[in-house]
Amino acid sequence: MSKFRIFPSLIPEGRTYATNELMDDVTARTLQGIAAAHETDDVNGQSSAWQIADYLTANHYQQEIDAMIFAVQQGEPPYAEIDLSECINDRSDITQYHG
Repeated sequence: MSKFRIFPSLIPEGRTYATNELMDDVTARTLQGIAAAHETDDVNGQSSAWQIADYLTANHYQQEIDAMIFAVQQGEPPYAEIDLSECINDRSDITQYHG
């Protein structure tokens, strides 16, 4: 038997992107639009695309990220005025483990 054990409560149930996967699939402008609309203490619309992608992949499921991408791509500047609340799952399976 292995010395290490993975606790199921720490494994998120849904799939999320890898940071570099999100960077390959989404433009920096879209990521910055998401951060402007979903501003946190960690990222905002002035953060680098890499910082935003890293934050999103650590804190949101793929389905949530896809919904935010769609909302920002369909919206118009200023992106800070886009309401992303309906894009975010209220279960917080991932966000409860990240600051």
